[in-house]
Amino acid sequence: MIPKSKILFIILFGLYGSGATAQDPQLSQYYNAPLFLNPALAGTANNTRGVLNYRLQWTSLPSPYQTIAASFDHKIEPYNSGVGLLIKRDRQGDGGLTSTDVSAIYSYQVYLGEKLTFIPAIQAGFVTRDINFFNLTFGDQLTSNGNTGLPTADNFTPGATKSFLDFSTGGLLYSETFWLGVSTQHLNTPNQAFVGESKLPRKMSVHGGYKIHLVKPARKSMYTEASKERSITPTFMYKMQGRYDQFDLGLYMIYEPIMFGMWYRGVPVKKYNEGLNNHESLILLAGVYYKGLTFAYSYDFTISSFKPGSGGSHEIAVIYGWEIPYNNYKKKKRRRKVSCPNFDK
Repeated sequence: MIPKSKILFIILFGLYGSGATAQDPQLSQYYNAPLFLNPALAGTANNTRGVLNYRLQWTSLPSPYQTIAASFDHKIEPYNSGVGLLIKRDRQGDGGLTSTDVSAIYSYQVYLGEKLTFIPAIQAGFVTRDINFFNLTFGDQLTSNGNTGLPTADNFTPGATKSFLDFSTGGLLYSETFWLGVSTQHLNTPNQAFVGESKLPRKMSVHGGYKIHLVKPARKSMYTEASKERSITPTFMYKMQGRYDQFDLGLYMIYEPIMFGMWYRGVPVKKYNEGLNNHESLILLAGVYYKGLTFAYSYDFTISSFKPGSGGSHEIAVIYGWEIPYNNYKKKKRRRKVSCPNFDK
């Protein structure tokens, strides 16, 4: 008999190879992966920021999905601009279906009165995808007794590579207590197929939240006990790509230097198939901040029908921010900090 984990993997990979090929990798800690979420977040830390994200998804599968993202962004203070560099690498399945994406980002801050700021942004990337068909199992190699051990009759190229340009855009509106962001990725719907044509559908997302301060923020030039953040932040994110969509709803609590978070992922009022509820995950997060360095860990508890064989998902984020002063620049406006749940100073 074929092991249950193997059957689950075959089903999931089959879905990926048909209708789900269009789905981008995801990170549960989307506010700890700002450039991954929205290019308009480039430069919003009011300093120079480096971010590293790692996700291991569905750990019970023979070959869990792995996603790595690294980003660097900087605010160019004299020009109200932000620049960023985002590198993503995603590996899926026994065939080593791998996608590597390198993107450059530019954003610009527009001050709308005393309290509101709007940031539009553009992103341009170059993507390379490759796969090793020798590591895959095809339908004619499987029987009720398992793998036949015989070669497949399907014709394929042992290794295949596909490269294309990818363009995205985003916008962010925020004040000291709330934010609302939108982004559209894959504006040019590039062809991602190794053979023939398979357009990558646009992915659209909306995200936002509201920060509730438990203690009035202290306006002090030095970092003291009184200036530490104490807050609760309800947040949401909705995204759609092709025929699929997803909704995240939860909250973060910051009692600096510690952060906790809990949120739900799914669209419970919608069913993709009869009898299949769209519940995906319950996610818990814990993080700590120390002298500009943030470390956060989260775990996805799978609550969908794949729960028996998924094994859940682990995710880690490491963020470091540091100041690069402008000696010849006189600040005319007070810095406006995005109220997303983080430890930016």
